[in-house]
Amino acid sequence: MKQIRELGRFLRPLESTYHYAAVHLPWWHLAPVGYLMSFLLIALVVILIRFLSLKEVHFLWIPFCLVSVLVGSIWGVSPALIATLLGFLAFNFLIIPQSDLFTLDVWNDLRILGPFVLAQFGIALIAAQNAVKHRRVLVAQRELNTYAQKLTTLNQELSQTNQELERVSHLKDDFMTRAAHELRTPLTTILGEAQLALRRLHRQENNGAELTAYARHFGTIEARARGLRALIEDLLILSSLRSGEAPLRPGPCDIGKLCREVVEEQRAISGREIELRLPPDPSLLYADYERLFQVVVNLVSNAVHYSQENSVIHVCIRSKPTHVLLQVHNEGPALSQEQQARLFEPFYRTPYAEALDTRGWGLGLTVSKEIVERHGGHIRVQSCEKKGTTFFVRLPC
Repeated sequence: MKQIRELGRFLRPLESTYHYAAVHLPWWHLAPVGYLMSFLLIALVVILIRFLSLKEVHFLWIPFCLVSVLVGSIWGVSPALIATLLGFLAFNFLIIPQSDLFTLDVWNDLRILGPFVLAQFGIALIAAQNAVKHRRVLVAQRELNTYAQKLTTLNQELSQTNQELERVSHLKDDFMTRAAHELRTPLTTILGEAQLALRRLHRQENNGAELTAYARHFGTIEARARGLRALIEDLLILSSLRSGEAPLRPGPCDIGKLCREVVEEQRAISGREIELRLPPDPSLLYADYERLFQVVVNLVSNAVHYSQENSVIHVCIRSKPTHVLLQVHNEGPALSQEQQARLFEPFYRTPYAEALDTRGWGLGLTVSKEIVERHGGHIRVQSCEKKGTTFFVRLPC
């Protein structure tokens, strides 16, 4: 029964099967050609029987069976059924008179027609089995085509991944080149100032002017050393954040209190007017206080450094049911779309920042982005002409 159900399942969509097969089979293997060949072969059999004057009934139906077998094996079920029908009609009306076949003797009729009917039924089964095999081949071919498409898609994704890896590799190389360059420049200055100070120390006569010069030289050394230490610390922090070697130390954190401390500190250092707006209720987060403190310091100090001295810096905290939004706004020059896209890349500084006397390494925003994303948040920038630049930091509650 299982084989019969499977046979019926494959035989139902005969037209769709051979329509699909038409795409893959040669023209002489199509069903319409099988219909034509069925008619021609049956006609040929009738002509041969008439020519040879065969009379024995049991031998007369054999050529018709062979035609059905041949047609079913080559062209499938539908042409085989047509060949069987044409063979029966030719056998009944052209070979054997109608009166000789159908009589009142039922057993005699079964003896004459039974083998013919059974043979034709066997032919249909053979043709159906051939169609089932052919359908399985088509299904396998369709699956192979699907696998080929998937393989093509995987190859495209692999190519994109390779391109991304190449881009990351170039970025890493650029990172190392810039890092070496930025480290070499202050080290050269430190060594030069140290050598000059040592030469003066070796002199015999030291007066007040000499001491003042020493102080200036060693002050320069200290400033360069502090800048170099800050760069190294930023590099270490960035590397540890990206590698996951520096775990966060989360705890209860009032982001409003944190911003107030940063704003008061920046006011004292820069003497700039910084406006702070906080919600009436505390904005509590479960976060690493020291890391977020570093983020806010970077954003506010950047706003101070890259805006007009008489402009006001705006720091705002907004509490939402699911997150807290920090905004730091300044009235500095607008950033282009390309600059906004690259602003969080390591060592990137805008042309305006490069033109200023303010020294920087271009790592503050990169480190800030890593810290915010490690907290499950998001940082972005929005900038346009006459409206200044605003940094948005969204942190989940």
